[in-house]
Amino acid sequence: MHITESVITLVLFALLAPVAILPWIGWHYAHYGRLRGWSAMIAGAAALYLCGVLAFTLFPLPPRTAAACVGDHHQLRPLASVADVLRAGHGDLVTSVTSTEFAQVALNVVLFVPLGFLVRYRFRRGLPVTALLGLGGSLLIELTQGTAVFGLYPCPYRVADVDDLMTNTLGAVAGWLIAVAVGRVLPSAVPDHVEDLAGPRLLRRGLAMISDLALAAIAGSAVGGALTLLAEPPAHHYRTLVDLVAIVAVALATTLVVPLLRRDRATVGQVIFALAPARAAAAGGSLAVAGPANVVRRFVGWWLPAAVLIGVEHTNVVAAVMLLLGIAARVRHDRRSPVGLLAGTVTTTRAALPGHDHGRQPQPVTAVSAGGGGTGPAD
Repeated sequence: MHITESVITLVLFALLAPVAILPWIGWHYAHYGRLRGWSAMIAGAAALYLCGVLAFTLFPLPPRTAAACVGDHHQLRPLASVADVLRAGHGDLVTSVTSTEFAQVALNVVLFVPLGFLVRYRFRRGLPVTALLGLGGSLLIELTQGTAVFGLYPCPYRVADVDDLMTNTLGAVAGWLIAVAVGRVLPSAVPDHVEDLAGPRLLRRGLAMISDLALAAIAGSAVGGALTLLAEPPAHHYRTLVDLVAIVAVALATTLVVPLLRRDRATVGQVIFALAPARAAAAGGSLAVAGPANVVRRFVGWWLPAAVLIGVEHTNVVAAVMLLLGIAARVRHDRRSPVGLLAGTVTTTRAALPGHDHGRQPQPVTAVSAGGGGTGPAD
């Protein structure tokens, strides 16, 4: 089966990176209630580091030419990189440490320093765990490169080097030691747990909405691309239509079917950010869990049109509408957006949802308190 570079890029970067990052964000909200301040910066740095390592080790993908598969793409001699550095320097220390060969070795060490730092500083793990994670992560990278992305590419396009296992592991250990030295003077990277009862800010609600749209766009496009690749060649002429149907199908599943099956009526994006829609009540009154009719109105009024626009490559229109929704919600005292008004819902945190089991008696939530502040769209 012939898989184009664009599809590999889509699946390995645009799809796998968010899949790895979004549960990390959801885990923070589930365990700590809020994600803000210094601890949020550390969490964001960890997510960006994961994306950076993925991009650095896999991309760019070279053109599919015969020249790309020429040469040996496996280096299995331990310490061969050290010999290369010494050879490049011709016995001169300054020349050796300023050579391209030394820079390559140093880069492999530096690449895993943040991993070791985060393992010690954020996750409070010991040196043996750090070394094993460095070795395991490096081994996964080398296997990916040495097997041509596990057979997705015609041949290896990066050199799988046994020395990288040692230099990457050394970098992780160095990062752990740096964290030991400076971690005492830095603020705690672990956020304090707070009851997530206050009304969610518009930014958090907007990120949940973006997550739902991104999931539909990425997963739908990946499914559409796979279907066209598996079909006969004439099917490629209908790629746009296939993508449209796939994107709408994913949106249908994540923003209509899943909420109808869940007791809290939350979309997948809202689940990630520990949010849920509640049926709007009179000012000062308590909220109730949203019903199926609210979910259907929300889907028909927003998610379906947005998915169709993304499917026909009008994502810019969706972004503009989201901005307008955020502005409209920002000017209201209760922070309800037009989507929420249409659906008859107000977005609240899952912990504050009436009847939520979180170790305390449910407390009523007012429509005003569920509004929150900040900027961004809301539903």
